[in-house]
Amino acid sequence: MKKYEKNNKLKYETKDSQDKIHEQIRFKVDQYFLSNKITRNGNFSLLLKTLSLFTLLGLSYYTLIHSHSFYTLLFSFIVFGFTFLILGINIGHDAAHNCVTGNKRFDNLLFQLTFGLQGLSGYIWQIRHNSSHHIFPNVYGNDTDLEISPLILISPQQKKLALHKYQYLYAPLIYMLFSLSWIFYVDFSMLFKKQHANIRMGKIPFVEIVKIILIKITYIFIFLIVPSILIPLPFLYILSAYLIMNFAVSIFLAFTFFISHHVLETEYTEVKNNMVVADSWIQHQIVSTIDFSTESPVGNYIFGGFNLHIAHHIFPNMSHIHYPAVTRIIKETLEENNLPWYKSFSFVDGVISHFLLLKKNGNGVFENVENEEISAIEIEEEEEIVFA
Repeated sequence: MKKYEKNNKLKYETKDSQDKIHEQIRFKVDQYFLSNKITRNGNFSLLLKTLSLFTLLGLSYYTLIHSHSFYTLLFSFIVFGFTFLILGINIGHDAAHNCVTGNKRFDNLLFQLTFGLQGLSGYIWQIRHNSSHHIFPNVYGNDTDLEISPLILISPQQKKLALHKYQYLYAPLIYMLFSLSWIFYVDFSMLFKKQHANIRMGKIPFVEIVKIILIKITYIFIFLIVPSILIPLPFLYILSAYLIMNFAVSIFLAFTFFISHHVLETEYTEVKNNMVVADSWIQHQIVSTIDFSTESPVGNYIFGGFNLHIAHHIFPNMSHIHYPAVTRIIKETLEENNLPWYKSFSFVDGVISHFLLLKKNGNGVFENVENEEISAIEIEEEEEIVFA
């Protein structure tokens, strides 16, 4: 059996729109790279970013293992955790799409290193990310990123629970566990659970199973065992600082991911008879995705292209270093064709919109329950009249 199989039944009506938007954008982007005589891979600025992040990572870990107070330990853990996160979503993510250097072996090694040291299986992540999410974003049953938790109602097609009415209140508590869930649950769930959205797992190579186990052991060794050996503080202090760091990193990471797709302004495209996505591929990629903090140099540095996510979904094999220029091309092309598909907002507005989506979906569940109860009462009254 194959390592995994994709659901090949679901298709888009067309690759491009009637206006040939994809063709227009691709032509302009090609001209941009040709006229500037540059490649789509990373450049010198990406190299500087990589070196600076690895340097900060080393310095923060050195401070961490030489901590003599809980507050120094906590501060070092938070800097170390956030630096690792930024390194992952900047360099690791580009490397996963083979666009740091363009050398597949080197980029894959860099990707495996930046993800593996954070306790994540690159093998599992690429299956979920490249073979599911990138193909069908926001399509329930075909996008693994919609499998957040049964307690969070994102897509209208998800199973609805009464407690979803309060999800906008308890969601942050679940989001605080985001990184720990990825490290200690998601990878293993892919090993033991066969169906994940449009992915059906087959027999995973033995070497990948061994790698997953070694990755978890290495992660625990780096984050907990080494500090407990070298730091003259109670293990409870170390564990507490580690957990607080994960809670903080998780909240930031969760909103970075979720506000790119799961807000009021994005669409969950209808699937016709579970076989055809109603939009063209290009339209779906744009309307199911949203940009944030597009003009912020700090945002562009920290988020590694996640804030210019539309460009990433159209050109996934391009380094995020080029996304500011490419985003301008996308916006201009859509405006020239009078298409209101492109949307963007600030990071804070994105967080607010995400909570409004949670509240809207939760209220929708409550309204449906009320409507069902009213319908049931009306039916009973009609029966009483008929049989009176």
